[in-house]
Amino acid sequence: MTDNTNAATPEVVASEPAPAPVYYDVKLNARFTLQDFNYLPRDHHIVDKTVYDAMEAAGVVADVKQLS
Repeated sequence: MTDNTNAATPEVVASEPAPAPVYYDVKLNARFTLQDFNYLPRDHHIVDKTVYDAMEAAGVVADVKQLS
């Protein structure tokens, strides 16, 4: 008896789950615009890490709390 294998069958490879996204509750000390969206200083904003990093680089973050 011979073993027949199907060469077209992909091998199943286990992968690690993607890390959970990180969000921040940010209060600003100045107006900030990113991709034509205005973030106003009088409001709290829930943003992801990419937007937070851009705000931090612009120096407009007055208060921040990491949510996740």
